[in-house]
Formats: sequence, structure tokens, C-alpha cells
Amino acid sequence: MDYNATLTFTPADGVDDDELVDRLVDYHPAVGPSDLVPGAREAVITLPAASLSQAITTIRAVAAPLGVLHGLEIVPTAAWDRRLGRTTNEDDLIGVTEAAGALGVTPQAVRERLAAGTLPGRKIGRNWALPASALHR
Repeated sequence: MDYNATLTFTPADGVDDDELVDRLVDYHPAVGPSDLVPGAREAVITLPAASLSQAITTIRAVAAPLGVLHGLEIVPTAAWDRRLGRTTNEDDLIGVTEAAGALGVTPQAVRERLAAGTLPGRKIGRNWALPASALHR
């Protein structure tokens, strides 16, 4: 099963978002400022785990070298997607090219938004799939 985690932490001095992304690259991170703690950063990551307990243990080990951890939320990815209004019905999924046309941007711009976490989507093989409903918000 896959889990999504939101880590809220204050990074060590001199560590910028690019370095945080590099450290978390295996977990498909999205990193940005935290609304919860002034000066803190928030990272959303995804990881496979056999159980919630294993996910917690793994994420605590991943978070330890990042800095001072202030908060942690871990949920199954399916629940994360439901909370964000993401679809699980594959009939409602569209590809990058179709999303680009609907948004009036290039396919590369859609891929960049997917990588940054500003557009919801998931990898199916080597291609991205996006819920059509995400384009009409």
C-alpha cells in the first residue's frame, strides 16, 4: 500500500528547498513554506509500506536528518486522493496533452505542475494521468 505524509519541520541553517527536494527525491516530494510554524517548511511525500506502522517508522527515519520535526501526518494514498477530490475512476483520467489543451498551456508546463504537486495526477507506467475534474476548479 502507498502512504502520503506531510512533514512540517525547520530545516538546518543553509538548507534550501532544492536541497530538501534532492534529499527526498526517492519519495516524489513537494516542498514549500509551512502555514503551521513560522519559518518552517512542509514536505509532502509518497512511499510504499506494508502497514501504517512501517510507514511511520520509515518516515521518522527519513525526517530525522532534515531538521527539527514539528508535525507529521500520514494517511493511505487512497484516502489522501479522496480528501483532495481526486478520482479513482480511470474513465475520468486524461493525459498530459489533453490537460495542456484544456488549460491552454504546453504539455511541459503540465508536467512541471505535476512534478511540483500543483496539479493532481499519478504515474501509470511512464505516463501521467490526471483527473479531468482537476481542470475545472
